[in-house]
Amino acid sequence: MRRSRTLRAILLILAAALAAVTLATVPASAAANDTISGDRATVRDAPARLVLANARAGDPAEVTAYCGDWVRVRVTPNHAMSTPVGWVLRGQLTNASKPGGLDGVPERCGTDETRWRDWVGAINAPFRSLRKVDGAWRRITFGTGVNLAQTPDCVPSLNYTRNPTTPDVIDPAQRVPGLDMTRVSFRYVTTDGAIALVSAPPPGASYGVWSFVPSSCVQPKGSRQHVYFDEPVVQLENLSGLQGGVGYSDATIRSRGCSAALISPSRPRFGYWPDPEPGNRPACPV
Repeated sequence: MRRSRTLRAILLILAAALAAVTLATVPASAAANDTISGDRATVRDAPARLVLANARAGDPAEVTAYCGDWVRVRVTPNHAMSTPVGWVLRGQLTNASKPGGLDGVPERCGTDETRWRDWVGAINAPFRSLRKVDGAWRRITFGTGVNLAQTPDCVPSLNYTRNPTTPDVIDPAQRVPGLDMTRVSFRYVTTDGAIALVSAPPPGASYGVWSFVPSSCVQPKGSRQHVYFDEPVVQLENLSGLQGGVGYSDATIRSRGCSAALISPSRPRFGYWPDPEPGNRPACPV
């Protein structure tokens, strides 16, 4: 009997030791601590949506959730950054990009809509929208091209600083020189109207670098009268199956729950109000 009790005690000790080893090997909190692996990791309001800031290589990041290939992080930067909280691609993190790197992190998809409404005062390509070109409606997938004033203050910066009582300001220490300024696209202007988000590629590259400039630098391109689209723009309740690069008829637009996009009441030079309340949207123009 004594030998049996001794054996059971040994087995219990071994089981406890193995459990301790297992917990020590993959603690639930390990995946929450990470770092940004490369420069210009875009911090967004939701997976694949609006860019709010840029994280930099080496920035410590706390991972709070993931959604497919995207993770929600809280960055602790040593540089100016308009917001440290948002979504970045999993591949832009050092540990999360590895197999098992998100063990212990909850899978939770969502948006920070109340936050991005605080950022955006006008947008060039409103969500769920189409514009009329040559008699047909086409999905808006990006902002229109713009020109930037060619002055030192208009060289794009990776980040800006938000101020509660004074206008937002560009961080001059994070400027991105050498971008192709003939291929600039406008995305949005901040709520106080001081800063604009633009995209421009390095020379010869097909991808753009998301960066920020003083909004006074942004000018209409070509014969346009406005930074945003001069042609009619509509917003649809149902975009299912509508593809970019395809023209759609007035009848198709009407059948999808159409309303006219609302030009920004506060920043009419720059674009449309993002996702206005349904009750405030003008009637469908067709």
